[in-house]
Amino acid sequence: MNARAAITVLRAREEIKRLWDSPGYGTDHIRELGAAVDLRDAPGDRGTEVHVNLGQEASGPRARLVRARQLAKVKDDLRRFKQRVETGVIPRSDAAPEGELAERKFKQRPAQPLDDAELAKVGAP
Repeated sequence: MNARAAITVLRAREEIKRLWDSPGYGTDHIRELGAAVDLRDAPGDRGTEVHVNLGQEASGPRARLVRARQLAKVKDDLRRFKQRVETGVIPRSDAAPEGELAERKFKQRPAQPLDDAELAKVGAP
C-alpha cells in the first residue's frame, strides 16, 4: 500500500509549480524523502491539487511507524505550504507557537479507565 497525501491550493498550477520549487515554502523535507509530487488542475476550476506519494510501505512494525511519522510530517508540510501560498503567513497561537502539527497529535494515546484509587480521589462512587 502506498503512503499518500494530497491538498488543494487555490492557485493556478503554473504558480504552484513555481512556488513549490522556490526556497522558503517548506517543501524541502518532501524533496529529501524522494517523494513523487504530482500537480493536477482541481475540478471546477478550483485551483490545483498537490498529490504526494511516498511509495510502497515497508513491512514490519518499526518500518510502518517510521512511514507513519514521515506521512504526518508530509501532511504538515502540505498544510503549511497551502497556508503560505494562500494567505502569506502560517497561523500560530500561544498554545502552539510552532503551528498545528500532526506529529504532536501522533503522540497521543487512547484514554484509559481510572483505577479505584483515582475514582475515589475525584469522589466518584
